[in-house]
Amino acid sequence: MAGTTSNIQNETQSIVVDVKEQQSLFNKNIRTQLRRSVVNLKLSSDNNTNCGSVQYSSVPTTPDHNDGTELLPLSSTTTPVCEHIDLGFSDISYTVKQGIFGREEKCILKNLSGDFLAGELTAIMGPSGSGKSTLLDILSGYTCLGANGNISVNGIERSFDNLRLDSCYIMQEDNLQPLLTVQEALNIAAHLKLPNKLSRDDRKEKVEETITAIGLQKCRKTQIRYLSGGECKRLSIALELLRNPSVMFFDEPTSGLDSSVSKQCVGLLKDLAREGRTVICTIHQPSAILLEMFDHLYIISEGLCIYQGSVKGLLPYLNEMNLNCPTYHNPADFVLEVCQGQYGDRMEELVERSENGKNSDWRRNPNFKLHQVSYIENSRTETNNEMTNLKSQQLNINDNMTDDDRTFLILSRDRTLTYSRIFIHIAISLFIGTLYYRIGDDATYMLDNCNYLFFSIMFLMFTAFSSMTITFPLEVPIVSREYFNRWYSLKSYYLAVTVADMPIQILSTVIYVMVTFYLTAQPFEAFRFCLFLAMCIIVSFVSQSIGILCGSVMNVTNVTVFGPFFICPFLMFSGFFIHFNDAHPWFRWLFHTSFLKHAFEGLMLSVFGYDRPRLPCSSDYCHYMTPSKLIDQIAMPNADYGHAVMVLIILYFVLRTVSYLVLLYRLQHNRAVLSAIHYQIYQVCHR
Repeated sequence: MAGTTSNIQNETQSIVVDVKEQQSLFNKNIRTQLRRSVVNLKLSSDNNTNCGSVQYSSVPTTPDHNDGTELLPLSSTTTPVCEHIDLGFSDISYTVKQGIFGREEKCILKNLSGDFLAGELTAIMGPSGSGKSTLLDILSGYTCLGANGNISVNGIERSFDNLRLDSCYIMQEDNLQPLLTVQEALNIAAHLKLPNKLSRDDRKEKVEETITAIGLQKCRKTQIRYLSGGECKRLSIALELLRNPSVMFFDEPTSGLDSSVSKQCVGLLKDLAREGRTVICTIHQPSAILLEMFDHLYIISEGLCIYQGSVKGLLPYLNEMNLNCPTYHNPADFVLEVCQGQYGDRMEELVERSENGKNSDWRRNPNFKLHQVSYIENSRTETNNEMTNLKSQQLNINDNMTDDDRTFLILSRDRTLTYSRIFIHIAISLFIGTLYYRIGDDATYMLDNCNYLFFSIMFLMFTAFSSMTITFPLEVPIVSREYFNRWYSLKSYYLAVTVADMPIQILSTVIYVMVTFYLTAQPFEAFRFCLFLAMCIIVSFVSQSIGILCGSVMNVTNVTVFGPFFICPFLMFSGFFIHFNDAHPWFRWLFHTSFLKHAFEGLMLSVFGYDRPRLPCSSDYCHYMTPSKLIDQIAMPNADYGHAVMVLIILYFVLRTVSYLVLLYRLQHNRAVLSAIHYQIYQVCHR
């Protein structure tokens, strides 16, 4: 009886095990069928994107973002791309010149080839200095000078710059406006990036969809300077996602993020790729979990490609060369150790096996493919590209108004550029007014009055100059990102910066002039006050232009060191420290190049010129009781106020134009050369 019971129990247990195995196999088959099922998504033609019908050959799955917590899939909120782009390149080389005179050349990339497919998340890996970011810069069109090779889109050869119409580049540093909120930044980006024919409600709806998809609902009212690193990275992605690019480049997207946030970030990039985009990023040393999330690896070492293929094919590829990864060792760490020669010098063998990126034997077919069923004719796409290019080159009124609004909003919250500047002008005006109290109506203090006039010029010059040299270099990285991704034309931005700061500079100057003009007892005549005020305002504008020119060429550190050197020549030949008649004849022509000399003449004429009567003398003897005598003494007998104003206005427009051209040159053509100049200046300073 006991034996029979034991047999029944054994049979029951075996039946339960068989049922569990069959159920597990059934669930596995169901999941496999779901992955292989085809979902036809018919997308009607849209005014925003002009997309045709697109068919997806698998159901994109959203990766686990945060230890089991699911985020909203991007495909339910964002618009799929109009056209999938397979990016190919061959024989990409890049050479830079080193040394002070650029006589030495260093080859960073050496005839690299490869292809990055739509629907794949590609990681460009390699040790530090291998050329990862350089390759990304070249493919995105961010760096063109010194690059050679061919780039193709869907098998058709295109130039480096043309790809920018369909792509965006999100850099390693999150160069964002810190004083704007998330909602404000996205609203402004929508006005700048989306077509003008869209209504306000459509743009608002697009912004809300993007905020929901990226997961920024809780921080929409938070200023960007208070966001965490992961939130800043998501915001950078959201800003570029508004235009729905087909190709997205990311430079070290997980840099500075912890493991959990890095996993969320890479999961977001994988979602973007699953919608049909070509997502390419550089990554230095990912964890094993992050490495498994990538679809395609492109590994570089010393400017050469040693592997191109899937993540799962990496270790078998190395095993065939007797490079066995130790158990429980991160494959990413292992491949970096191989690149650094810790397992012997195998570089030549690895490059030869991968054919420097041309060998695709270790690349599996992607799980997600995009098949174009019907789409708008190529002429329509080319027309849209031409319109986008035209909008980025011409001065757009709506873009200019949006740039103005953003600049005014930033200035209203900037304590350094706005409130501190106004407070300094108030404090210094009270101090100077007290120091030179009522010297303007007494002939005894005529020379002291000249000192007051020249100090006013110097004070207004340095405050206006410093306000630009401190803030404008910090704007250049932001402008570089936004301009490269075709948010606006540089003309619109430059005009907005020029116009937006004028009211604050004029207000600060008016405060200083009104307080000091009254306390120092200058002649209370309306036309003299207007002439004095106008000259001070023009001087401040010219000084700002010099500051913008310096900030366009150098960063904050260099402009702080070298900025005063640009001002010193103007001070030396201003006519205050050494008079025109006392200078050597060889140097007298330099006085006419100093804007401070013309400004000083203008202030002297506004106070002492135009037949001002004799001044009372409170002492026994006053040498300069007649103001015209003082003007003759300091070598200004032929001074003319109108001529001085004309020279300063011409100099203002010349400096603004040169600053614009320098900034345009820096953003468009020669980023690498300017970086080399900065490095050479740094070397000279630290010798």
